[in-house]
Amino acid sequence: MTTSLHRERYWLGAAVLAGVALVWYWPAGDSPGPAAAPAVAPAPHDTFGLARWDSGPRQPSELPLDDQLAPSSLSTDASGKLVVDAPLRVLFEFFLVRGDGADLDARAAQLRAHLERQVSGAAGEQARTLAARYTAYMRAHDELLASQRIALAAGSAPTAQQVEQLATWQQQRARLRQSTFGPAIADRWFGADDAELAQTVADLRARADASAGAGNEAEPDSNTLRERRLHDATWEAARDTDTGELLARATQSYEAAAGEERTWRAHYLRYRADAALLTAAAGTDTRRRQLEALQARIFPNERERIRARASGIE
Repeated sequence: MTTSLHRERYWLGAAVLAGVALVWYWPAGDSPGPAAAPAVAPAPHDTFGLARWDSGPRQPSELPLDDQLAPSSLSTDASGKLVVDAPLRVLFEFFLVRGDGADLDARAAQLRAHLERQVSGAAGEQARTLAARYTAYMRAHDELLASQRIALAAGSAPTAQQVEQLATWQQQRARLRQSTFGPAIADRWFGADDAELAQTVADLRARADASAGAGNEAEPDSNTLRERRLHDATWEAARDTDTGELLARATQSYEAAAGEERTWRAHYLRYRADAALLTAAAGTDTRRRQLEALQARIFPNERERIRARASGIE
């Protein structure tokens, strides 16, 4: 089975943003592959680049916060057409999942506004059309997932019935992606993701078959059993952790992910505000202990604390 680190590169490493950008953007999943060369600074007649305003392009400080933090993922080919690559998907999900909006419609409106400010002409029309499709895909994805009613228990292997539900979900999701974006884009954006879930389902079926077959074998002696347990325990634990994380991501709705992002923002902003009230001098042991206590109080798990540190907190 492909390790979960492969997919983590999308959500935890698909793009690198400096400083405060990491506060809002934290990719984790499909590896994006080679990024297309960014468009050069546009001449007045170019159809791609910053949209022209009567007073000239806006200064970065005048743009909405998410515009300032959004990854630079828009590029064109030699003919001026939009390059539909993995970084473009990262940009869409930056707004549609991590954007500052209480619902999908609000976040989609922010994405459209961003694209209108950043790209015009034929490439702009392509970008807005794809963004609308991505919004529709996310809504259909969540509706389809809800209809499956897959309820995996954390820390427990899925039952045989749940494995079959996962197989059905993987096939339905793959068909939805192909019907929404076409086979070429669906494979470019989601091919590795679909293959990974399909392989995981196949592995779970094989393990279930092996367990059933083992029940018909003679019981090994106690020494052999102990050696097997010692030898396999670490590997099996790592495998089960990877499988659990992958299945949790594969069965999470986009709206649930967006809700987690809103919670993260609230925690981070609260931490920044409370940290500003600490009185110990920076760099001292007292300051370090205060910050550690503050992080433990505000961030509920180690994942959030790691993310906060990566975002540039003390």
